[in-house]
Amino acid sequence: MLELPNRQMPHSTDAEQAILGAMLLDEKVCEDVKLKLQPDDFYHHRHRIIYETMLILLDQNIGVDVTTVTAYLQDHKRIAEIGGVEYILTIYESVATTAHTEHYVEIVLEKSISRLIINRAQSLIEQGYDPETSTQDLIDTAEQQFSGLARLNQGSDFKQIDNVIIDFIKNVERLSQSTGEVTGLTTGFTALDNMTSGLQNNDLIIVAARPAMGKTAFALNIAQNVAKLNHVNVAIFSLEMGADQLVSRLVSAEGRIEAHRLKTGNLEGADWRSLKIATDVLSNLGIYIDDTPGIRVGELRAKCRQLHQQKGLGLVMIDYLQLLSGSKANGGNRQQEVSEISRMLKEMARELKIPVIALSQLSRQVENREDKRPMMSDLRESGSIEQDADIVTFLYREDYYKKDPELNDNIVEVIFAKHRSGAVGTVKLAFRKEISRFENLVNVPESAHIPDV
Repeated sequence: MLELPNRQMPHSTDAEQAILGAMLLDEKVCEDVKLKLQPDDFYHHRHRIIYETMLILLDQNIGVDVTTVTAYLQDHKRIAEIGGVEYILTIYESVATTAHTEHYVEIVLEKSISRLIINRAQSLIEQGYDPETSTQDLIDTAEQQFSGLARLNQGSDFKQIDNVIIDFIKNVERLSQSTGEVTGLTTGFTALDNMTSGLQNNDLIIVAARPAMGKTAFALNIAQNVAKLNHVNVAIFSLEMGADQLVSRLVSAEGRIEAHRLKTGNLEGADWRSLKIATDVLSNLGIYIDDTPGIRVGELRAKCRQLHQQKGLGLVMIDYLQLLSGSKANGGNRQQEVSEISRMLKEMARELKIPVIALSQLSRQVENREDKRPMMSDLRESGSIEQDADIVTFLYREDYYKKDPELNDNIVEVIFAKHRSGAVGTVKLAFRKEISRFENLVNVPESAHIPDV
């Protein structure tokens, strides 16, 4: 353990002695303490040895008292390390009651976390002086080292079912007062909302497709609709396109302006009016765009946490997962890196209590099958993604593969291959590629040639 010059690490000798003394005095205390403290939480070496001995005795169903602890330490020739039998007696005799043991446990745990923070901070300082350590690596290390510390102070105890049921009933009553079937964030797509009841908090949602299926347009439309219809802030991380290209797609979809006209500036009279209306609408939405290429997942999470704290955050969309970078701790193993990325995205969804949408690539093996509809096995580095995701959807356009002039086009199948809290199946939407816009089938104009379904 690191000690700073002329300064002792935070600790409480009295609290540590009081806990050990209470365990020697009353065996009933032992199980409660065992659930909350580890040997390393004790600052003093001899206290760690005594506590480790008590845990061993408990595991062997041997009662914990002065006699059994002393005998074990003597048998294993460790009695001298803790100051002899006299020290065990001193601890035992210093405790008159076990009434305040829980408070002493909180003190010891708090001091232990303080020491952990100091040690990790000192380690970061040492890395900072290393000329071979980049600033980004330092930031990633800090994110990993400190992101979970808050949870150490909030142990998750058993929840008695009657208390959980009370909260459950309150939630059902709240949902019953809402109109319609949508209990999460509405996407603006009726069939999609019927399948999911809206985008739910804590969910990691994967949208995967082969190129040209429209997955980026689909996710952008959802992000745009969520911001507009639910009045929440949305963060978009665009690792493939710059912010200007992404905004061009948003304007095209919102104003129903053909993308090539925006790209060339060849707008007609009605287009200018549509451009003005679309930009006015988008300017008033809480959409935040980050187009940092190759952003590390730790940095992404830190940015989302900051936005959530400062302005509030309702949804995160990432285009796309395979372009994210993990930490260097994976030693160049891409599969481990993707596992880390998907795990951290799921943790972020739970921490911020928001849905997170991540786009994903599919492997080329789709093209080798007669039926081109994607399957779970087509996900790139699929194992961890499939495990961490709450929803996995695939996009499929039959007209892309079947060059048949008789085949009505513009239909996209949204295939729910995994749905942790609901049904799997397929819903259909219209895709107007020229304006980067998905629409409900019933709302598509006749010129789009959408068949009756």
